[in-house]
Amino acid sequence: MTPPAPLDWRRELGWTDALAEAAQPWLGGAPTHEVGRVSNVGRASYQVWTASGPEEARVAGTLHQAVLGRSMPVIGDWVELERLADAQGLRIQGVLPRRTTFARAVQGGVAEQIIAANVDLVFIVTTPDLDFDLPRLGRYVAAVQGSGAEPVVLLNKVDLAADPGWYLQQLQQLNTAPPVHAVSAAQSGGLDEVRAYFRPGVTVALIGSSGVGKSTLTNRLLGQEVATTGSVRQTDQQGRHTTTGRTLYRLPGGGLLIDNPGLRDIAVWDAGASSARFEALEELATQCRFSKCTHTTEPGCAVRRAVERGQLSAEVLTAYHEVHGVTSRPARRPRKR
Repeated sequence: MTPPAPLDWRRELGWTDALAEAAQPWLGGAPTHEVGRVSNVGRASYQVWTASGPEEARVAGTLHQAVLGRSMPVIGDWVELERLADAQGLRIQGVLPRRTTFARAVQGGVAEQIIAANVDLVFIVTTPDLDFDLPRLGRYVAAVQGSGAEPVVLLNKVDLAADPGWYLQQLQQLNTAPPVHAVSAAQSGGLDEVRAYFRPGVTVALIGSSGVGKSTLTNRLLGQEVATTGSVRQTDQQGRHTTTGRTLYRLPGGGLLIDNPGLRDIAVWDAGASSARFEALEELATQCRFSKCTHTTEPGCAVRRAVERGQLSAEVLTAYHEVHGVTSRPARRPRKR
Protein backbone atom coordinates (compact mmCIF):
# COMPACT_ATOMS: atom_id res chain seq x y z
CA MET A 1 0.00 0.00 0.00
CA THR A 2 1.30 3.44 -0.91
CA PRO A 3 1.87 5.57 2.19
CA PRO A 4 -0.13 8.81 2.35
CA ALA A 5 1.61 11.94 1.13
CA PRO A 6 3.05 14.03 3.95
CA LEU A 7 0.91 16.96 5.02
CA ASP A 8 2.18 20.36 3.92
CA TRP A 9 4.08 21.97 6.81
CA ARG A 10 1.76 24.95 6.70
CA ARG A 11 -1.34 22.78 7.03
CA GLU A 12 0.23 21.09 10.05
CA LEU A 13 0.53 24.53 11.61
CA GLY A 14 -3.06 25.58 10.89
CA TRP A 15 -2.83 27.03 7.37
CA THR A 16 -6.22 27.44 5.66
CA ASP A 17 -7.53 28.17 2.18
CA ALA A 18 -8.61 31.63 3.37
CA LEU A 19 -5.05 32.38 4.51
CA ALA A 20 -3.66 31.11 1.20
CA GLU A 21 -5.96 33.46 -0.68
CA ALA A 22 -5.05 36.44 1.52
CA ALA A 23 -1.31 35.71 1.18
CA GLN A 24 -1.31 35.18 -2.58
CA PRO A 25 -0.46 38.82 -3.50
CA TRP A 26 2.45 38.75 -1.05
CA LEU A 27 3.80 35.34 -2.05
CA GLY A 28 3.61 36.24 -5.74
CA GLY A 29 5.34 39.57 -5.27
CA ALA A 30 8.97 38.45 -5.03
CA PRO A 31 10.98 35.24 -4.58
CA THR A 32 12.19 36.53 -1.20
CA HIS A 33 8.62 36.62 0.14
CA GLU A 34 7.29 33.80 2.32
CA VAL A 35 4.98 33.20 5.27
CA GLY A 36 5.42 31.85 8.78
CA ARG A 37 3.59 31.43 12.05
CA VAL A 38 4.60 33.24 15.24
CA SER A 39 5.58 30.75 17.95
CA ASN A 40 7.15 33.07 20.51
CA VAL A 41 7.15 36.82 21.15
CA GLY A 42 10.25 38.41 22.63
CA ARG A 43 11.03 41.97 23.61
CA ALA A 44 12.82 42.82 20.38
CA SER A 45 12.22 39.87 18.09
CA TYR A 46 9.85 37.05 17.23
CA GLN A 47 10.32 33.35 16.66
CA VAL A 48 8.43 32.11 13.62
CA TRP A 49 7.98 28.69 12.08
CA THR A 50 8.83 28.59 8.39
CA ALA A 51 9.54 25.90 5.83
CA SER A 52 13.07 25.84 7.28
CA GLY A 53 11.90 25.35 10.85
CA PRO A 54 12.01 27.82 13.78
CA GLU A 55 13.70 31.10 12.86
CA GLU A 56 14.07 34.56 14.35
CA ALA A 57 12.40 37.56 12.74
CA ARG A 58 12.10 41.26 13.44
CA VAL A 59 9.25 43.63 12.70
CA ALA A 60 9.72 46.14 9.89
CA GLY A 61 9.66 49.77 10.99
CA THR A 62 6.95 50.51 8.44
CA LEU A 63 4.69 47.94 10.13
CA HIS A 64 5.16 49.71 13.47
CA GLN A 65 3.93 52.94 11.89
CA ALA A 66 1.12 51.38 9.86
CA VAL A 67 -0.68 49.47 12.58
CA LEU A 68 -0.42 52.11 15.32
CA GLY A 69 0.09 49.42 17.94
CA ARG A 70 -3.23 47.70 17.25
CA SER A 71 -2.24 44.77 15.04
CA MET A 72 1.33 44.01 15.96
CA PRO A 73 2.03 40.27 15.66
CA VAL A 74 1.00 38.09 18.57
CA ILE A 75 1.55 34.42 19.24
CA GLY A 76 -0.36 32.28 16.76
CA ASP A 77 -0.37 34.92 14.01
CA TRP A 78 0.46 34.08 10.40
CA VAL A 79 2.78 36.78 9.08
CA GLU A 80 4.21 37.95 5.78
CA LEU A 81 7.99 37.53 5.83
CA GLU A 82 10.77 38.94 3.69
CA ARG A 83 14.06 37.05 3.63
CA LEU A 84 16.81 39.66 3.59
CA ALA A 85 19.96 39.37 1.53
CA ASP A 86 23.41 38.57 2.92
CA ALA A 87 22.01 36.29 5.66
CA GLN A 88 20.48 39.23 7.54
CA GLY A 89 17.50 37.14 8.57
CA LEU A 90 13.77 37.62 8.29
CA ARG A 91 11.67 40.75 8.51
CA ILE A 92 7.94 40.73 9.32
CA GLN A 93 6.19 42.99 6.84
CA GLY A 94 2.55 42.26 7.62
CA VAL A 95 0.02 40.24 9.60
CA LEU A 96 -2.41 38.01 7.71
CA PRO A 97 -6.12 38.12 8.66
CA ARG A 98 -6.89 36.45 11.97
CA ARG A 99 -9.49 33.70 11.99
CA THR A 100 -10.02 34.05 15.73
CA THR A 101 -8.68 36.56 18.25
CA PHE A 102 -8.38 35.85 21.95
CA ALA A 103 -8.25 39.12 23.86
CA ARG A 104 -9.03 40.50 27.28
CA ALA A 105 -10.18 43.90 28.45
CA VAL A 106 -7.73 46.16 30.27
CA GLN A 107 -7.73 49.74 31.53
CA GLY A 108 -11.12 49.34 33.15
CA GLY A 109 -12.66 47.70 30.12
CA VAL A 110 -11.93 50.43 27.56
CA ALA A 111 -8.83 48.91 25.95
CA GLU A 112 -8.09 45.56 24.36
CA GLN A 113 -5.04 43.37 24.96
CA ILE A 114 -4.71 40.66 22.34
CA ILE A 115 -3.30 37.48 23.88
CA ALA A 116 -3.25 35.03 20.97
CA ALA A 117 -4.58 34.61 17.45
CA ASN A 118 -5.94 31.77 15.33
CA VAL A 119 -6.81 29.59 18.33
CA ASP A 120 -9.35 26.80 17.80
CA LEU A 121 -9.82 25.51 21.36
CA VAL A 122 -9.05 26.94 24.78
CA PHE A 123 -8.50 24.66 27.75
CA ILE A 124 -9.64 26.52 30.88
CA VAL A 125 -7.73 24.91 33.74
CA THR A 126 -8.90 25.04 37.36
CA THR A 127 -8.40 22.92 40.48
CA PRO A 128 -10.65 21.56 43.28
CA ASP A 129 -9.29 23.87 45.99
CA LEU A 130 -9.03 27.58 46.77
CA ASP A 131 -8.65 28.43 43.08
CA PHE A 132 -12.14 27.16 42.26
CA ASP A 133 -14.36 30.17 41.49
CA LEU A 134 -17.45 29.49 39.36
CA PRO A 135 -18.21 33.15 38.43
CA ARG A 136 -14.60 33.67 37.30
CA LEU A 137 -14.70 30.46 35.27
CA GLY A 138 -17.88 31.77 33.67
CA ARG A 139 -16.00 34.89 32.61
CA TYR A 140 -13.27 32.71 31.11
CA VAL A 141 -15.89 30.79 29.13
CA ALA A 142 -17.50 34.01 27.87
CA ALA A 143 -14.13 35.48 26.86
CA VAL A 144 -13.19 32.33 24.94
CA GLN A 145 -16.51 32.21 23.12
CA GLY A 146 -16.17 35.90 22.29
CA SER A 147 -12.86 35.15 20.61
CA GLY A 148 -14.44 32.65 18.22
CA ALA A 149 -12.72 29.67 19.85
CA GLU A 150 -14.37 26.77 21.69
CA PRO A 151 -13.93 26.44 25.49
CA VAL A 152 -13.11 23.16 27.28
CA VAL A 153 -12.85 23.08 31.09
CA LEU A 154 -10.19 20.89 32.73
CA LEU A 155 -10.51 20.17 36.45
CA ASN A 156 -6.88 19.37 37.25
CA LYS A 157 -5.38 17.80 40.41
CA VAL A 158 -8.44 15.65 41.07
CA ASP A 159 -6.10 13.18 42.79
CA LEU A 160 -5.79 15.69 45.64
CA ALA A 161 -9.54 16.19 46.14
CA ALA A 162 -11.62 14.23 48.63
CA ASP A 163 -14.77 14.68 46.52
CA PRO A 164 -14.01 15.82 42.93
CA GLY A 165 -17.56 14.89 41.94
CA TRP A 166 -18.94 17.95 43.76
CA TYR A 167 -16.71 20.27 41.71
CA LEU A 168 -17.66 18.53 38.46
CA GLN A 169 -21.32 18.98 39.34
CA GLN A 170 -20.76 22.70 39.91
CA LEU A 171 -19.06 23.05 36.52
CA GLN A 172 -22.17 21.73 34.82
CA GLN A 173 -23.86 25.01 35.81
CA LEU A 174 -21.66 27.07 33.51
CA ASN A 175 -23.46 28.84 30.67
CA THR A 176 -23.57 26.91 27.37
CA ALA A 177 -22.30 23.81 29.26
CA PRO A 178 -18.79 23.48 27.77
CA PRO A 179 -17.13 20.03 27.84
CA VAL A 180 -15.62 19.27 31.25
CA HIS A 181 -12.86 16.73 31.96
CA ALA A 182 -11.36 15.60 35.28
CA VAL A 183 -7.59 15.15 34.97
CA SER A 184 -4.46 14.76 37.02
CA ALA A 185 -1.55 16.14 35.03
CA ALA A 186 0.95 15.05 37.69
CA GLN A 187 -0.32 11.44 37.56
CA SER A 188 -1.17 11.51 33.80
CA GLY A 189 -4.75 10.68 34.69
CA GLY A 190 -7.51 11.43 32.20
CA LEU A 191 -5.13 12.80 29.57
CA ASP A 192 -6.23 10.42 26.79
CA GLU A 193 -9.51 12.34 26.57
CA VAL A 194 -7.57 15.60 26.39
CA ARG A 195 -5.19 14.33 23.69
CA ALA A 196 -8.20 13.43 21.53
CA TYR A 197 -8.77 17.14 20.89
CA PHE A 198 -5.41 17.50 19.14
CA ARG A 199 -4.93 16.81 15.43
CA PRO A 200 -2.82 18.42 12.68
CA GLY A 201 -3.67 22.08 12.21
CA VAL A 202 -5.64 22.45 15.47
CA THR A 203 -4.35 25.08 17.89
CA VAL A 204 -5.18 24.85 21.60
CA ALA A 205 -4.42 27.49 24.24
CA LEU A 206 -4.15 26.95 27.99
CA ILE A 207 -5.46 29.59 30.39
CA GLY A 208 -6.08 29.62 34.12
CA SER A 209 -4.77 31.05 37.36
CA SER A 210 -1.16 30.72 38.41
CA GLY A 211 -0.32 27.36 39.89
CA VAL A 212 -3.20 25.26 38.55
CA GLY A 213 -0.78 22.99 36.70
CA LYS A 214 -0.71 24.37 33.15
CA SER A 215 3.03 23.81 32.76
CA THR A 216 2.79 20.24 34.09
CA LEU A 217 -0.07 19.61 31.69
CA THR A 218 2.01 21.02 28.83
CA ASN A 219 4.90 18.70 29.67
CA ARG A 220 2.64 15.64 29.84
CA LEU A 221 0.98 16.39 26.52
CA LEU A 222 4.32 17.00 24.80
CA GLY A 223 5.99 14.01 26.39
CA GLN A 224 9.01 16.02 27.51
CA GLU A 225 9.97 18.69 30.03
CA VAL A 226 9.70 21.90 28.02
CA ALA A 227 7.85 24.09 30.55
CA THR A 228 9.33 24.78 33.97
CA THR A 229 7.24 23.65 36.91
CA GLY A 230 7.46 24.88 40.47
CA SER A 231 7.13 23.28 43.86
CA VAL A 232 3.77 22.96 45.59
CA ARG A 233 2.95 25.28 48.50
CA GLN A 234 1.86 23.33 51.56
CA THR A 235 -0.64 26.02 52.59
CA ASP A 236 -3.02 25.57 49.65
CA GLN A 237 -1.48 22.77 47.54
CA GLN A 238 -1.03 25.24 44.66
CA GLY A 239 1.98 25.08 42.40
CA ARG A 240 4.12 28.18 42.21
CA HIS A 241 3.73 30.31 39.07
CA THR A 242 6.55 29.51 36.65
CA THR A 243 5.49 30.36 33.09
CA THR A 244 6.62 33.88 32.16
CA GLY A 245 6.01 33.95 28.40
CA ARG A 246 3.75 32.49 25.74
CA THR A 247 5.09 29.68 23.57
CA LEU A 248 3.44 27.76 20.73
CA TYR A 249 4.46 24.08 20.88
CA ARG A 250 3.98 21.34 18.29
CA LEU A 251 2.65 18.06 19.69
CA PRO A 252 4.29 14.83 18.48
CA GLY A 253 1.01 13.38 17.20
CA GLY A 254 -0.18 16.60 15.56
CA GLY A 255 -1.73 19.79 16.82
CA LEU A 256 -0.35 22.85 18.56
CA LEU A 257 -0.45 24.08 22.15
CA ILE A 258 -0.03 27.58 23.60
CA ASP A 259 0.95 27.83 27.27
CA ASN A 260 0.01 31.19 28.79
CA PRO A 261 1.29 32.97 31.88
CA GLY A 262 -1.17 32.69 34.74
CA LEU A 263 -4.15 34.98 34.40
CA ARG A 264 -5.57 35.71 37.84
CA ASP A 265 -8.72 37.15 36.37
CA ILE A 266 -10.07 38.09 32.99
CA ALA A 267 -12.63 40.55 31.70
CA VAL A 268 -14.50 40.09 28.45
CA TRP A 269 -13.49 42.50 25.70
CA ASP A 270 -16.55 44.29 24.37
CA ALA A 271 -15.67 46.53 21.42
CA GLY A 272 -19.13 48.12 21.47
CA ALA A 273 -18.88 49.07 25.12
CA SER A 274 -15.39 50.45 24.55
CA SER A 275 -16.60 52.67 21.73
CA ALA A 276 -19.36 53.99 23.97
CA ARG A 277 -16.79 54.90 26.63
CA PHE A 278 -14.88 56.96 24.04
CA GLU A 279 -17.93 58.86 22.72
CA ALA A 280 -17.51 61.75 25.16
CA LEU A 281 -13.80 62.04 24.32
CA GLU A 282 -14.44 62.05 20.57
CA GLU A 283 -17.14 64.68 20.96
CA LEU A 284 -14.70 66.90 22.86
CA ALA A 285 -12.07 66.30 20.15
CA THR A 286 -14.19 68.24 17.66
CA GLN A 287 -13.38 71.36 19.72
CA CYS A 288 -9.58 70.88 19.56
CA ARG A 289 -7.61 73.55 17.71
CA PHE A 290 -6.06 71.01 15.34
CA SER A 291 -8.17 68.54 13.34
CA LYS A 292 -5.57 65.75 13.80
CA CYS A 293 -4.90 66.43 17.45
CA THR A 294 -3.41 63.44 19.29
CA HIS A 295 -4.43 64.90 22.68
CA THR A 296 -0.87 64.78 23.99
CA THR A 297 1.10 68.06 23.75
CA GLU A 298 -0.76 70.13 21.15
CA PRO A 299 -1.90 73.61 22.24
CA GLY A 300 -5.63 74.20 22.31
CA CYS A 301 -6.51 70.55 23.05
CA ALA A 302 -10.07 70.41 24.36
CA VAL A 303 -9.66 66.81 25.54
CA ARG A 304 -6.69 67.52 27.82
CA ARG A 305 -8.42 70.65 29.09
CA ALA A 306 -11.45 68.51 30.05
CA VAL A 307 -9.17 66.10 31.95
CA GLU A 308 -7.53 68.98 33.83
CA ARG A 309 -10.96 70.30 34.81
CA GLY A 310 -12.14 66.89 35.98
CA GLN A 311 -14.75 66.64 33.21
CA LEU A 312 -13.14 63.56 31.62
CA SER A 313 -11.37 60.65 33.31
CA ALA A 314 -7.61 60.56 32.86
CA GLU A 315 -7.88 56.76 32.66
CA VAL A 316 -10.17 57.02 29.63
CA LEU A 317 -7.67 59.26 27.83
CA THR A 318 -4.82 56.89 28.68
CA ALA A 319 -6.82 53.94 27.37
CA TYR A 320 -7.70 55.89 24.20
CA HIS A 321 -4.00 56.51 23.59
CA GLU A 322 -3.20 52.82 24.10
CA VAL A 323 -5.93 51.67 21.72
CA HIS A 324 -4.73 54.09 19.04
CA GLY A 325 -1.03 53.44 19.62
CA VAL A 326 -0.22 57.00 20.72
CA THR A 327 2.82 57.50 22.92
CA SER A 328 2.00 60.15 25.45
CA ARG A 329 2.80 61.55 28.81
CA PRO A 330 0.35 60.59 31.58
CA ALA A 331 -2.71 62.79 31.53
CA ARG A 332 -2.68 65.33 34.34
CA ARG A 333 -5.33 65.02 37.00
CA PRO A 334 -7.18 68.09 38.24
CA ARG A 335 -5.57 69.77 41.20
CA LYS A 336 -7.32 69.50 44.53
CA ARG A 337 -8.76 72.75 45.69
